[in-house]
Amino acid sequence: MSSHIHSIASEVNIERLKRYVYAIEGLRHAWENYDTLEEKAKFIEETLRSFNLKVESQEVPFYGRTYRNIIATMEGIDEEKEWILLGAHYDAAWGSPGADDNASGVAVLLEAANILSKQKLERTVQFVAFTLEEPQPQTLNFLIGSNHFAQDAKRQKKRYEAVFILESVGYTDRAEGSQTVPFFVRMPVPKRGDFLGVIANRGSKAIMNAFHSIASEYVPELIFVSYKVPLSGRIIPETRFSDHASFWDYGYPALMLTDTAMFRNPHYHTHQDKHETLDFSFIVNVTKAVVSVILKLSNQNYLYLN
Repeated sequence: MSSHIHSIASEVNIERLKRYVYAIEGLRHAWENYDTLEEKAKFIEETLRSFNLKVESQEVPFYGRTYRNIIATMEGIDEEKEWILLGAHYDAAWGSPGADDNASGVAVLLEAANILSKQKLERTVQFVAFTLEEPQPQTLNFLIGSNHFAQDAKRQKKRYEAVFILESVGYTDRAEGSQTVPFFVRMPVPKRGDFLGVIANRGSKAIMNAFHSIASEYVPELIFVSYKVPLSGRIIPETRFSDHASFWDYGYPALMLTDTAMFRNPHYHTHQDKHETLDFSFIVNVTKAVVSVILKLSNQNYLYLN
């Protein structure tokens, strides 16, 4: 099993990841750049279809317009086992080309889907590109697309063993002091911004441990910092700034996988968030970690989940 997972993870291709980032990058704020965002949705949809996955759109109504979550499903062999979901939002903040936030996450999503779609897995795996994650001028709410998805999943009584949300996973800075943390985080964190943050709540602690253990085994060159936030992040609101929080709110075990965004990246939510600033070797390793973890969890009753 170990050599098999290593072999599959080694298929991650840096040139494909770059192409995906370049294709998603660009002004695509949901309200301000509606037509461009729809073009990005079509690209994601067509790319997922090219992997022979079952792809559908989930309509998300918002102030007279219809937005779309793009859902690709890879059916597992065992219909009784709970599913795994890998997600990333594809909209960007107003005025930002959003290379790190979040073309990087979508690129990892697409590359993982490409590689995993060639495998036979016991668990069903869904790959979901969420819309309307970023703040919109009409409301104080955000995470609108993922909240719509998670609420509907709960209503349909869908069961997810693990939800992994990719949120800004492409920026590193190895200078001492480049990494900061939210005020209320009380744990030692490296001062260099070259690690992947793995963020969980209490209900997600088991999959956090599993992710850290598996990814450390198969991608030892990638540094991980895992953190379980108290009270589902309500006293540290910055830990709720992505789509994993929607799943927490509906009782699903979910992790945010992140380069920590504004706590490292000076280009966060600015016009300078461009692909030239990204560390594609880091993105490759994040993708290898995600692929390894999903392979392991899909085909075993992994100890940390029992």
